Amino acid sequence: MDLPPNPTPVRGKIVRSYNRKAPLDPSPTISAAPPADYDFWAPEPSNFFSPAPDFPHVQPRLRATVRTAADILESKFAAMDEFLQNYAFDSIGDFLSILFYNRPHGESDPRGPTHAVAVAHFLRGRTDIKVSKILPLIHHHRCSYPAKDSSRLLEREMMFSTTREASTIHHTRPFLSTWAAKLVATEARKQIGRATHDDPENPDARVQLRASTNGRRKAALHVVTWDDFKNFSVQRLAETFQYMSAPMEKGAFIVRKRRPYPMIQVAAISSFIIARNQYATGHMAMLLGIWHFVCKSHVDVKRVYCRFGNVVSDTTARAALRSMTADGMEKMRADTQDANTRGETEHCLLLDNVQEYDRVYEPGLGLQNRPKVGTAGTKVKLQPCAPGAFDARDYYARVARKERKTMTVTSIFADIDWNHEQRVRRLHWVRILADFIPQLHSLRQEITTLFRTAPIARRPMPDDQPPTECQPLMLNSERETESQGMLRAVKDFDKQIGVDIETNPHSLSWIRGDGASYAQVLRLSRYTAPIGNFKNKITTPEIWHTGATDPNSIAENHYGPATSSDPSSLSKASNCAGLKRPSNLKSCDYYPTVRSLTVIWTAHILDCWRLFYETDDLEKYSAGLETAGQLPDLDTILDDATMLADRYTSQAAIQNSMRTAEATSPKNPNPFPVGTPCIAQREPGFTGDRVLRNSEIFLLEFRWWIEMAWSVSEGDTGRVWEIIKIWIFKFAGSLHQNYMKYLLEFYCLLRYEASEGLSDAILDNLLLRIDAELGKCIPGDLLQEHYNKWLQAMSRRHGGELDDPFFHQTVSPNVEHFLRFKENIETAFNLKRRGKAHTSPHQRPELRLLLTMFKDEEVHTFRAGRSMGHAAVNQFARGVRQLDEGKLQDFIESTTCLGDCFAEIHRNGTAVPVINRDESPEHSDQSDASSANSVVSIASLESVLSSPIDPNEPENGGEDMSDVPRSSGSFYALYIDDEGNLRHDEEEEDEDETDDGEIGGAEENEEEAESNSDNDCVEDEL
Repeated sequence: MDLPPNPTPVRGKIVRSYNRKAPLDPSPTISAAPPADYDFWAPEPSNFFSPAPDFPHVQPRLRATVRTAADILESKFAAMDEFLQNYAFDSIGDFLSILFYNRPHGESDPRGPTHAVAVAHFLRGRTDIKVSKILPLIHHHRCSYPAKDSSRLLEREMMFSTTREASTIHHTRPFLSTWAAKLVATEARKQIGRATHDDPENPDARVQLRASTNGRRKAALHVVTWDDFKNFSVQRLAETFQYMSAPMEKGAFIVRKRRPYPMIQVAAISSFIIARNQYATGHMAMLLGIWHFVCKSHVDVKRVYCRFGNVVSDTTARAALRSMTADGMEKMRADTQDANTRGETEHCLLLDNVQEYDRVYEPGLGLQNRPKVGTAGTKVKLQPCAPGAFDARDYYARVARKERKTMTVTSIFADIDWNHEQRVRRLHWVRILADFIPQLHSLRQEITTLFRTAPIARRPMPDDQPPTECQPLMLNSERETESQGMLRAVKDFDKQIGVDIETNPHSLSWIRGDGASYAQVLRLSRYTAPIGNFKNKITTPEIWHTGATDPNSIAENHYGPATSSDPSSLSKASNCAGLKRPSNLKSCDYYPTVRSLTVIWTAHILDCWRLFYETDDLEKYSAGLETAGQLPDLDTILDDATMLADRYTSQAAIQNSMRTAEATSPKNPNPFPVGTPCIAQREPGFTGDRVLRNSEIFLLEFRWWIEMAWSVSEGDTGRVWEIIKIWIFKFAGSLHQNYMKYLLEFYCLLRYEASEGLSDAILDNLLLRIDAELGKCIPGDLLQEHYNKWLQAMSRRHGGELDDPFFHQTVSPNVEHFLRFKENIETAFNLKRRGKAHTSPHQRPELRLLLTMFKDEEVHTFRAGRSMGHAAVNQFARGVRQLDEGKLQDFIESTTCLGDCFAEIHRNGTAVPVINRDESPEHSDQSDASSANSVVSIASLESVLSSPIDPNEPENGGEDMSDVPRSSGSFYALYIDDEGNLRHDEEEEDEDETDDGEIGGAEENEEEAESNSDNDCVEDEL
């Protein structure tokens, strides 16, 4: 069948031709059906496989021949070549420009429907071959890049150019890269422009932060505050700046461990943003500028990084800090005014002195070395208190009644919960054993739980209590140790806080501080109450300085001579373990001294356990018990600790160690182990064991300090209050008489002059929680010391006076944020938080040396007649006696002047409310338990008062420092002159140096007769 020839191609139009096949007709020579007599099962003839005859009437193939990919491609290339020879366009460019013609808006489309649909399907990706395949073919084509011998070889250097006009580039590959770079740059500029403005969908993430404002546009601009940095998150910024520098592998992002790409993105793009808009500092520039200030970076470092666009300038950072100070102060005053309006007090004031010695390296006229002194303050927001807790009228009435006159040694002694003291004492014994013996480490968590639950826990902070809010105040250059300086400093701080006595005249203000601050505020409240507003002030001594004074008292009492041979003296123990002996026992370095005392005290405890278990090595003994499966449980160890605590850390045990009859008597339910006889006796007729007695006194006294440290860290103010009451007697028997007066005044405030609500408010806020975790509480004065350390470091770097604007406005009000800011930055950048404390090495070698010495010297066994030259003072028993002999009465008589003043003020006015004298400041609902405890306590008090006095003890414990002017606060003779100004005359006292308590060291030491009653000693509940 003949087919029509292919049509002649018409120029400008593509015509497709088709080869149509003729219809199939059956062959006339072949029947459609076989003959009727055809046998399907008959064998084929022998020529079955012979070639078929060539019939001219055979039908053509119905299926086209299968072509390979090469055949198809060859045919397409042939068709393309034929098409390019005959197409009706001037060039490929002309063809493509017509193919992808994009009509202007508002005009009709001249394209045909086939043309429009084909292009739309291609550009929308509805075809098998998409743009994603075409563009790489064009970009990677060998002709798209200039050849080495090309006249346009310089176009190779135009790849990704952002300055060259893309239309002037001839080769396709440089053109595409330049065009894409400009397209991305335009979009990046557009997006960075949007990033310089605040995100309306995230109003908390401020971008444009102004360090300061001139006041005219204050409402329209956002000045930086510390709240703007609280929500800082690198993760949030990284999500905003994604797909810029992330490394990829097989299409997946790779997050590196050392330098994760989100950090690089945030840092780089933040620099681009601030380069576009100098006020768009909210992403990172402002934050890192303040961070460099906090880290005390060198000024050259800050200048270079500012030029890079990473940080704002140091001038801007300081201006921002001043603005944040103004914002924080304004919010603080608003909170105070709100409380004043409601007639409540919701804050307290922490005070401390700041001093730095200013050295002049080029002295001259007016340029001399001198100390720079100032006063720092911090406003502490109180935890919720009972309504009317700080009612001044109730406080005036209670003070006017002068209930403190009813206070006696017996009442103070009975107010101490000795049963609780005994439970805590034995638990510390168990804790020491469990920490030292590896086989008992499993008990430590249970022991910690016992400390944090009743009956050991007395007044713990609630677990859900948030961290305490503290706002440091502007520093001033007043001298708080002077009355006029303290008066001006308090007025300045009240003005900063917003305390308004006219708006809220019937509310008390609570001022807290160390010994110097407490003494001055107390003095001003007494002497200026009639003419000023200091009658609205109450004050309390802080815990850390009080606790820091106790190691000084212990060091003075127990170290002895540097070359002492007495194994119970701290000097001998320090020499044995290689520990440093303080050079000045009256003012020891706190942390090294406490560390040494803790190691020696622990060794004493462990040696007592060794004697109890009758072994030479506690570790081997415990390992043997574990192997035999006979390790004791916690209840058994607690029972054993009760016996040991009563044997070695009680007033009765100290008394028994002075007589052989009592130490080894069968009537003694808890006798001492008897050591080898003491052959050489230095004191004829002496039957006691002074070495054993010294160690018992040290164990008892330092155990109180240990309990104070533990209860402070746990946030249990009930346990702290119990130690404060015990320390009243201890300081009364030591050289630190000032702290005896401070603690007595504190006791009178809570016991007699404060309502239940005020007592609860003071105790609940006595400690500050710096972290939401348990065991993260500190005293307020220790927090202020941390602030002062930062201020002193800045003073050394910056110079100038402490009331300069740099300290007054820039540094001191932001110290709290400075201490936390570096930690927050480390957390934001996923850096492991770096510890700020030096890791103390374990002290097992020192413990083993001390245990060996105590075992060889038989320190904790009774050896009749043993006395090796060192005699420690039982400061608690001496304090009880001295208070009973007149010191307490002297204190009462000298401190009732404020009550007389208030009684005169209220004589013609308000009625005095009825006050429950039996009301306890801590547990007012436990009167039955207190009554039961007082019966035992009175018997114990009588035992202490009738106890024998060591004839070798100094009568007054050495030097009496009660009236010696000290840096921690001295008393002055104050009066008000004719003009109403407060004046004072400092009283000078001569200091008499005495011996350290050694036998035969001073002729002034008088011997006291022993008590005549050996059977009156009742085992103390200590």
